[in-house]
Amino acid sequence: MRRLALALALFPLALATAARAQERTYVDVGSPNFQPLPIAIAPFQGEAADAVAEVVRSDLALSGLFDVLDPKGFLAEAAEGFAAPSIRFARWADVGADGLAKARVQRSGTELAGELHLYEVRAGREVLAKTVRAPAADPRALGHHIADEIVRHYTREPGVFSTRIVAIRKARGLFELVLFDADGKNPRVLLSERTILLTPAWRPDGSEILVTSYRSGYPELWTYRLADRAFRRLAPIRNAMGGVYSPDGRRVAFTASEGGNSDVWVMNADGTGARRVTSHAALDLSPSWSPDGARLAFVSDRAGTPQLYVMTAEGADPKRLTFQGNYNQTPQWSPRGDQIAFTARDERKVFDVFVVAPASGRVDRVTQDQGRTNEEPSWAPNGRLLVFKTDRNGPAQLVISDPRGERQTVVAGGVGELSAPAWGPLAE
Repeated sequence: MRRLALALALFPLALATAARAQERTYVDVGSPNFQPLPIAIAPFQGEAADAVAEVVRSDLALSGLFDVLDPKGFLAEAAEGFAAPSIRFARWADVGADGLAKARVQRSGTELAGELHLYEVRAGREVLAKTVRAPAADPRALGHHIADEIVRHYTREPGVFSTRIVAIRKARGLFELVLFDADGKNPRVLLSERTILLTPAWRPDGSEILVTSYRSGYPELWTYRLADRAFRRLAPIRNAMGGVYSPDGRRVAFTASEGGNSDVWVMNADGTGARRVTSHAALDLSPSWSPDGARLAFVSDRAGTPQLYVMTAEGADPKRLTFQGNYNQTPQWSPRGDQIAFTARDERKVFDVFVVAPASGRVDRVTQDQGRTNEEPSWAPNGRLLVFKTDRNGPAQLVISDPRGERQTVVAGGVGELSAPAWGPLAE
């Protein structure tokens, strides 16, 4: 009788334990108690397996969401299978893994197919099985796709590692428009000019890149189309620069100078219908759209020093946003809408990256004492990461960082100086 009573008493506890084992593990990025999830990426099998696995490990570490375990410490046998019953999960738990990823890579005609399997170690079960594909000539792309699927599973948000970053590189007397993978690797030169190129910005569908070009001897807005490499003038407006597409791709905000004074303008995405939306005697420049396209952040020195302001997209109701520092510039509104990243110069003439909350005006620092120049931030399309220019290791390079500045990684550098990075949109 006592045993029956004890069994009945323990039954709810057993049910609760079983239920917890069946719960899906999530990474709550916004939680104040956030901790990176320990994950093991087992050696992949098949064609180009090592290269693909290395990209996955690098991407997950760069995301800041995962503690990617060193394969040198793995205890499981290399021949271990993919079916959950064949996996000795205790050995993966012994190295500290909460998550486990395995993959088999096979070539199918002109494609590489990656058969991804994801497991929860403590529950001893498979939680995701999915096949992703990429061109056979680009195993790095397959690695990025697999990393994105892992991020999506754990965060319920799309990963950003299949996106691209574009930047300006000045080298050998040339200005180059250079395209990188999201991890700063695999650079491809899209455009090479002897005249100045500045401030690239993506069309929201990823088909074109808007740049400021001095090809005509003065700044104008030009577009580069990736499909056919066409480079054309967007609008015959002299002294126009810093163009950015609205989130719906229908409008372009930019800075134009007339009579020595700079103002913010807006036009249709085809270059027609340009109209001035600020008319202050001060300098107004560097517009950035809010995610809903209803407002613009911009820089103005109407209070005596360059500060960040916010107004409607029609130019109404301008309000000052920053009150700290005397030289704030390059605002970039987060796709999540909760923060605007910007560059500030201090009294030592050192440039650093900050974020400000448009709702409260709270300012937080991203970089400090990491070189003399950290500037020109751009958001990843999920609003979880930033890319910006730095000189912390010498010539200007690119850094990827979380918005708190707690995890920063130099991802691109080498020949020449990089500037004005722009993170591209998610793939359609």
